[in-house]
Amino acid sequence: MKRTIVIFSGAGLSAESGIPTFRDADGVWEQHRIEDVATPEAWRRNKQLVLEFYAMRFHKAQEVQPNPAHHAIAMLQKNFTVINITQNIDTLLERAGCTSVWHLHGRIDFQKCEHHYSLQFLDEFFPACDFSSQIFKPIKLGDTCPKCALQLRPDVVWFGEPVDMRENELFSLQKEADIFIGIGTSAQVYPAAGLLSVFRYTKEKYFIDPKPAYEVLNGFSVLQGTASEQMPKLAESLLR
Repeated sequence: MKRTIVIFSGAGLSAESGIPTFRDADGVWEQHRIEDVATPEAWRRNKQLVLEFYAMRFHKAQEVQPNPAHHAIAMLQKNFTVINITQNIDTLLERAGCTSVWHLHGRIDFQKCEHHYSLQFLDEFFPACDFSSQIFKPIKLGDTCPKCALQLRPDVVWFGEPVDMRENELFSLQKEADIFIGIGTSAQVYPAAGLLSVFRYTKEKYFIDPKPAYEVLNGFSVLQGTASEQMPKLAESLLR
């Protein structure tokens, strides 16, 4: 049987393909404040601005190509069962050939009804309309849900919305994982930061980062450098 590798990735994995990270830009994407384009409040205030912003992100995601780190991860599938858990909303892992990708924050190429989640009490969400489908061009104002006729929005997680953590699946993966790799993420912001503790008992653990926070990486083999520098080297060593 193939051994199982669980790979947790963040924005740093796709940055070298040309997708900017908001933290590196001091909380600004394409000259927009996060609060103006990536929150439920922003959506309620100005749907047109939010849709225009995500149209730019949609086109950018289509233009860029997988980098050596994405291809190295896909290459591991030759000898391993590889399960990707990513914070990224692009599909560069899939385009590189990865077959198992779990998007914690949704995907830029999917749409859902604006009331897929409705705010009931402060921070408590409950499912409303469950429509979701893949898109091949950006959403426009006036594009409506076929189930309830409300405005469609990107199927991505905004600040203040629940992340798709699937705790039961995570703990099943914890038992299956022979190797854990963290790449392109600081892993210091919750809820994603909790993945380090979930996989703390995995015997073989690696973490790739240009500026690793060694204080939270006890038990990891730390590979300092960018995703494109270190992931191909690690993949090559694991495939030997």
